[in-house]
Amino acid sequence: MDTYGVVVTGRFPAPAALAPDDGGAGRGGPDLRYEDLRYEPDLQERRAMARARGAGERAAAWVRALAGRQPERSHGRTLLRTAAALEAASGAAVVPGGDGSALDGGSRYHLLASWAIGPVYHYGRDARTLPELTGAERLALVAACALAAAMPGTVGGDFAPELDVLAAALEDAVRAGRGAAPSSPADARPPEAP
Repeated sequence: MDTYGVVVTGRFPAPAALAPDDGGAGRGGPDLRYEDLRYEPDLQERRAMARARGAGERAAAWVRALAGRQPERSHGRTLLRTAAALEAASGAAVVPGGDGSALDGGSRYHLLASWAIGPVYHYGRDARTLPELTGAERLALVAACALAAAMPGTVGGDFAPELDVLAAALEDAVRAGRGAAPSSPADARPPEAP
């Protein structure tokens, strides 16, 4: 059976056969701790996790392409951090049965719209500029960040269907962003912030 490379450990609901302490008479024994239980996602969960991971990797590749287009290095670095956060949020941070807190604070911060598309102050030039993105690319980037940030939180409920819907929406956002090529050089440049 293919496991899609997913094996998860952590805090998970105890299986019914192990939940009550039976004094060692059953399978668990008195020395089995709740934290030691190993959770194997079912096929539907593995597929949803694989789709989310793939969607996150494609979104990150798109954001890296946006970063490579930026004439200002600071905007490129900002978008590269956002790309890394997209991969983390849609991959390693999705832990079935977990509590949704596997995404670190730095990654959460790099998924905020104010970080991804906001102005960057350039020291020494006393200027703030925005990344060079079209309006459709900005919208798609904000949507991708919000969708990826929601993925680790899916673990508490209907994990597989909800994660599958978020992954599909992330794929749609990236597709919309890729189709938003600037029609003229003037469209690609946002107005300079004061």
